Amino acid sequence: CFIPIQMESGAPLVAFADPMDKDELAAAREIFGAGLIVAIARRSAIERGVKRMLNARQRERISPSDESTIISLVNGLITAAIERKASDIHIEPLKEHIRVRFRQDGVLLHHEDFPIALMGAVTNRLKVMCDVDITEKRRHQGGRFFFEHGQAQLDLRASFYVTVFGEKIVLRLLNRQGVLIHLEEVGLAPRMLERFKEDALYLPSGVILVTGPTGSGKTTTVYSCINHINDPQTSIVTAEEPVEYVIDGIAQCSINPRINLTYEETLRHIVRQDPDVIVIGEIRDTFSAEIAVQAALTGHKVLTTFHTEDSIGGLVRLLNMEIEAFLISSTVVSVLAQRLLRRVCPDCSTPYRPTPLDLQRLGTSYAELAGADFRRGQGCASCQYTGYRGRVGIFELLILNEYIRDAMIEHRTSQDIRRISIEATGLVTLMEDGLVKAASGSTTIHEILRCLPRLQKPRPLPELRRLLEG
Repeated sequence: CFIPIQMESGAPLVAFADPMDKDELAAAREIFGAGLIVAIARRSAIERGVKRMLNARQRERISPSDESTIISLVNGLITAAIERKASDIHIEPLKEHIRVRFRQDGVLLHHEDFPIALMGAVTNRLKVMCDVDITEKRRHQGGRFFFEHGQAQLDLRASFYVTVFGEKIVLRLLNRQGVLIHLEEVGLAPRMLERFKEDALYLPSGVILVTGPTGSGKTTTVYSCINHINDPQTSIVTAEEPVEYVIDGIAQCSINPRINLTYEETLRHIVRQDPDVIVIGEIRDTFSAEIAVQAALTGHKVLTTFHTEDSIGGLVRLLNMEIEAFLISSTVVSVLAQRLLRRVCPDCSTPYRPTPLDLQRLGTSYAELAGADFRRGQGCASCQYTGYRGRVGIFELLILNEYIRDAMIEHRTSQDIRRISIEATGLVTLMEDGLVKAASGSTTIHEILRCLPRLQKPRPLPELRRLLEG
């Protein structure tokens, strides 16, 4: 059980599961010579490396003209991504080979390499599945297709991007029969969840914005909200691109620009459907923002997503879309900003003491972190040696009151609005919510520093726990 790693100073570096095993050493010296450099590695890692090399050798025998083999190769990649619960597949042509990576828990992890000669056949196969032009190799293209896996049907969105070595392909996996998460399980702290339900979700009208970058779980949160308020007395109509979760009792429309079923066309008709709740997949331009505001003015409840850094940024961006400040202040009732951070693997979790550099970057001290139980993962087979398994939601809830509405009408700066929000509404920032979750061992200090905006010094941990947990 050994494997060569690389050449160092003219001698091969060979990793052994047991470097004290004389038979293994003798066998290695017979193959690589007496001058080899001995290293140690986990037995499971060596076995995975050997298996990967054997697979690569088998891949080299695949002929690009062998259609059935190319089909099974592509299907195998998609199946592997589903089994590893990946959200995206990246198929990238490099100078000498094709690199395949999966995005798992928000981070890209290497999966496999293929000979570069297969790139054309793989690209053509995916283009056929997407029903796009296989002869066009100079322009970027996009498409989608469905993939049957067990009892589920997955919706895959494909993007073909022209690079110097060929077309890079990214597949986004969307599970149309995805498991809906109950609002109570999304990850909102108890007091934040109660405020969100009472001061936003249960109000008869108004705009509720869920903001964050791509892949931050906005759509999942919106669906959890819809599912929570869905009952026989409520009419809910959606406009989405595409529909990601199918919910009984809701009129869901999947946008399809190829047949001129556009956002603009759908949003014009949606208000004529006598809805109580309107769900707009995303505010992407001034037109969709105006529709959301006008619908709220006429007594509808509107749920939608928005790409902004934090909750205050959502309000500022609406102002920059040339929507009148008095309209925004009178219709928007709440902005929920969120992120997804990797969760510490429970199987290899160990205590962690923050370093002085950690404290400096967080803007806090040991005294302000009294009662914290920071942890990190050592890496094990369960988490593929990353130290993380699954993800945890981090939230920032802004409920608009008269002080914030006045500040918006006066066109105050985002810093002023943030200060007023903290003082007048008890706003807990993304960094502060992340710090509380890291202090409970759910995520790590490294993750909150990597993913969350640091706009101001966090308050002491006991005060934050009182605001969030009561």
